[in-house]
Amino acid sequence: MKRKFLSFGIACSLALACSAPSVFSGEISAEDEASVIFSSNFEDEVINDWTPFGGGGKLSLDTANGHESGKSLKITERNEAYHGPSLMGDTFFKPEKTYSFSSWVYQESDSPKDITWTLRYVDSLGTANFRQIGTASVPSGEWTEIAGTIDIPEDSVAYLMYFECKNAGVDFNIDDIQILGDKTDHEERTTDKQGYLYYFDFENSNEFWSPRGDNRLIRTDEFSNTGSHSIYVANRTRTWNGPTVNVNDIKRGISYFYSAYIMYNGEEYEDSHDFRMEVQYNLNGEAVYQLITQKTVKKDNWTRITGTYTLPEGAADVSFYVQTANLQEGDELTNDDLMSFYTDTVTISETSVIHRQTAVKVAVYFIIALIVLLVIRFAAVTAIRKLNSKKEVLRSRAKDAMTQCFNRNAYESRIQELSKDPQKCKTLFFALCDVNFLKYINDNLGHEKGDEAITRCGQLLMNAVGNNGDVYRTGGDEFVCITTKPVKDIIREAIRKESETDKGYPFEVASGFAEYDREKDTDTPDVTAIIERSDKEMYADKQEIKSRNAEFSRK
Repeated sequence: MKRKFLSFGIACSLALACSAPSVFSGEISAEDEASVIFSSNFEDEVINDWTPFGGGGKLSLDTANGHESGKSLKITERNEAYHGPSLMGDTFFKPEKTYSFSSWVYQESDSPKDITWTLRYVDSLGTANFRQIGTASVPSGEWTEIAGTIDIPEDSVAYLMYFECKNAGVDFNIDDIQILGDKTDHEERTTDKQGYLYYFDFENSNEFWSPRGDNRLIRTDEFSNTGSHSIYVANRTRTWNGPTVNVNDIKRGISYFYSAYIMYNGEEYEDSHDFRMEVQYNLNGEAVYQLITQKTVKKDNWTRITGTYTLPEGAADVSFYVQTANLQEGDELTNDDLMSFYTDTVTISETSVIHRQTAVKVAVYFIIALIVLLVIRFAAVTAIRKLNSKKEVLRSRAKDAMTQCFNRNAYESRIQELSKDPQKCKTLFFALCDVNFLKYINDNLGHEKGDEAITRCGQLLMNAVGNNGDVYRTGGDEFVCITTKPVKDIIREAIRKESETDKGYPFEVASGFAEYDREKDTDTPDVTAIIERSDKEMYADKQEIKSRNAEFSRK
């Protein structure tokens, strides 16, 4: 089951570990005590890093009701089954290790309710996975234990545990949470480089970053701003989907400078788009979202986004994330709003430190200015070559691997463009082509010959169209040509000549043509209506070809 959620930080304060008394029933042995890596009973009357999972519900301390003491954590105002208290676990868990869990839950509805404790993690493909720690049927007014054991998978990062109740309107409490494991497994992350509090370049791992919402986060060497790797976010379904990381080490009440490099590509996207850097934190049991800065990023270029922000006192479970711009009221969600993009070289430091670093850099830059002038020509040439190389890679992604025609995605992007600007249709010509007898060829001569016939058709059309337009492979044996000059006679003559060349199988291509017709299309043409006319003509041509070659037609 896919689950909706807003944002998860990554690390959680180790100061909580071992600070609270035992929550298991009975006495804990000295050996077990050494294995307690986290415990919490809310006796300090602090919510700490607990936050509502999925951005719904409100957390508060219940000082009148607890399991063994008088306090617990309560969630109210739930409106989804998965809304419940959650806690980040990257400082607790390590791949290929086993952990034991215990907690107590309570609810006061009119009947027993099932409450579940779940562990979420992200695999190397950036996919969120969910493992049930335990579940219990909780009678009304009775504290009930949930316990379980989990083996953490090898291929896992970005851990988060949360409680949920399938009855969305039910309030419930949790208390005496405890996790047992091997304390020697703990590793505190150290991302400090070059004087920054946080420095992420993704050269060795995802560095505790995770997807924000139901999307994928992949560490890749395809593109990078520095070094050889970056992180790539894909499969986004909301503008707020993107990469996120917990930054709880930031001091409250002090200004911090945030910097990240963003890049996106793809012929289906516009030349520029707005991106946002934001922080999310938990304040008094409620999620708070704050914009750091927003900036326009140009396609195919790494762009640095910077800004400053001061966290308020009491902010907990602080996450930093990057996303595309939010939609304004009434705006329609577009392909650009859900684009995939790359993030690299993310740094966070106190603003005062950045000011000192800037002063030093100015002096250094002045000294090396003459050296830079000597190598600038070489650098410019290298940059141009690199840019051309990237553009060639991006262009190749829009191509069909077998025929080298443009692929279905490129075609749909072109149709979307013409739908937005229908006046362009007045100067264009459309042709639909379909390879006949492909079933006969595949069944009697093999799929290799069938692929050859498809490739042969694609090459024929590209040669016929030339520089006058583009050819798209839109299906298995279907092609669409969009040109700036009439090519009907050229294409039909090319098909006729090619069909006379015997390569061991029948080769016939049905074709249909259409263009803007003021009488049929009015002053605002509909590209789909023009294409439908060419499709009807192609279908008629296909039937005529079949009637001449009945022995090859599908049965």
